[in-house]
Amino acid sequence: TGGGGKSQRGEKPLKPAAPKPAKSANIVFVLSALAVLVALAWVVLVPAGGKAKKPKAIKAPFASEKAFDGQTVRAKGFQGSHVISFTDKSCPHCVEATEALDGLEAKLKAQATKLAGKLKVAQVDCSKHADLCTKFGVAGDSEDASGYPTLLWFRAGELQGAYDGERTTQGLEEWAITKEAEGALTQ
Repeated sequence: TGGGGKSQRGEKPLKPAAPKPAKSANIVFVLSALAVLVALAWVVLVPAGGKAKKPKAIKAPFASEKAFDGQTVRAKGFQGSHVISFTDKSCPHCVEATEALDGLEAKLKAQATKLAGKLKVAQVDCSKHADLCTKFGVAGDSEDASGYPTLLWFRAGELQGAYDGERTTQGLEEWAITKEAEGALTQ
């Protein structure tokens, strides 16, 4: 080869190929991008204080004396039914009834049942509203007091009787569907 920068055949000298990036550089780039995405997700999803928000569980609303007029539910024009659970915090069996009611409330709110708009649920905490629970025969000194938990059924505000079925969400829903088929759920 001559010193003029040309090969013997008169061609331009070959340029050395650009070095290929090392695989480790690609991995570092991908990991860096992933770290940025995770950091952004953390900022968006986690509030100040560093704890992720838990989704709020849907619970059956609590009722007090204000929800009743004597022995009727103040239905404000609602012609459907109410199932109201009378419970006490010290009662271990009440947990099961409360969970069943909460499950049905979640289905009603999500309109995941054909009962939406025809049935409402609520609960009365007898440790806070003892007079109300005595008025409905759930608690008190009477031998006839039904005890905790007691689930009562009201249609268009009027007391229809006690729910005596299975204390599960499915049991409550099946009971209400049967009442609906009988034409007894709404007035």
